[in-house]
Amino acid sequence: MTTDPATPRSAKPFTWAACLLAGLLAACGAEPPPAPQEVPEPQPAVTPAPRPPAIADEPPEALPPVRELEVIVEGQLELREATLFESPQGYAIYVLPQLTMTPEEPCCDIAWARADDGFFLRIERIDPDQDLAVLRENMALSLSAIGEAEAMPADQIGAEPLRDAELAMQARGDGISGYMLVARIDGGRYRITMHMPHREALEGIAPSMWAMLSSLRTTGPRPPV
Repeated sequence: MTTDPATPRSAKPFTWAACLLAGLLAACGAEPPPAPQEVPEPQPAVTPAPRPPAIADEPPEALPPVRELEVIVEGQLELREATLFESPQGYAIYVLPQLTMTPEEPCCDIAWARADDGFFLRIERIDPDQDLAVLRENMALSLSAIGEAEAMPADQIGAEPLRDAELAMQARGDGISGYMLVARIDGGRYRITMHMPHREALEGIAPSMWAMLSSLRTTGPRPPV
């Protein structure tokens, strides 16, 4: 059969080619792939600031009003009943019957021996940020009234919680010894003074004071001065 050149060819092959081209474009992906996202640079780990020592979480009302303390006298261990003393300075301590303890304004408490008030123990709640060098200088000055101040060996400290004290100093004079310590207990900071005449009562009083100090607990914040 002869085809008239004037007669247009069928459009179907062109339509099929157009569809095939569209399909290939679709298969290849007409939309460009998403741009790669930038990965953020790793940040250096932040080390949390050290937490200050915690204040004891046992309130004073949870402490029994009476308990036994271990007292070592002439190498013998004795159990003696002691009574709870709650200080307005935010701590509690158990007091043995040989001593009397009362608040001493504005920042301290004092315990003295009933038989001889020349024997006394003074506890002061101090600023937790106070400079250690200043404290050392002040302690040496106070002890100089007795004799030359020197470091106190840890094995001579009769209260175990105080053996890692920040400062421990002593002085020995004519008929008297003095001891001063700065220590942190349950988050509270304390300056402790012991005044010990060289008299007969010393044998029982010094161990009693050390036993009492072993029972000291911080129960609240330091009051404003």
